[in-house]
Order: sequence, then structure tokens, then C-alpha cells
Amino acid sequence: MDIRRADKKDMPGINKLLHQVLMVHHNGRPDLFKPNAKKYTDEELEGIMESDDPPIFVATQKNTAESGDEVEEVLGYAFCMFQQ
Repeated sequence: MDIRRADKKDMPGINKLLHQVLMVHHNGRPDLFKPNAKKYTDEELEGIMESDDPPIFVATQKNTAESGDEVEEVLGYAFCMFQQ
């Protein structure tokens, strides 16, 4: 497993994980959390990655796809905030 700064190619994996978190909240409180909503649009997520405030890190793992190509899967993410 590798941990590194997130970049644009990680957006599908981050979005997949954000959706999983949303569904956990929706299942617990469907009155507050609507299914198929997104916390960030792709443009907002890309803007956060470009500005680096807050920095986003991803945990990734390289796997072999059925085609034989090596693909990098996003296993987790961390949105970091600096406080002083």
C-alpha cells in the first residue's frame, strides 16, 4: 500500500468511497442524508486538490486488471486540516 497526495486520476476512487460513507449515513438517518447526493462536485474536488487547502491524501494499492494491465485502486482518503 502507498500513501501519497491525491491527484485528478484519483477522483473516481475518492467519489466511490465518499458515496459509501454517504450511504452509511443515509441508512442510519434517511431523514437527513439523501441517497445519491454528493458532498463535493467533481469541480469542487478538483479545486481542493489543486489548491492543496486542505491537502488530500490517498491510500492506494496496485492490482492487475483482467486485461493484464496494472491499475491503482484507491483504498482510502484523508482530507487534512491545519489548525494553529
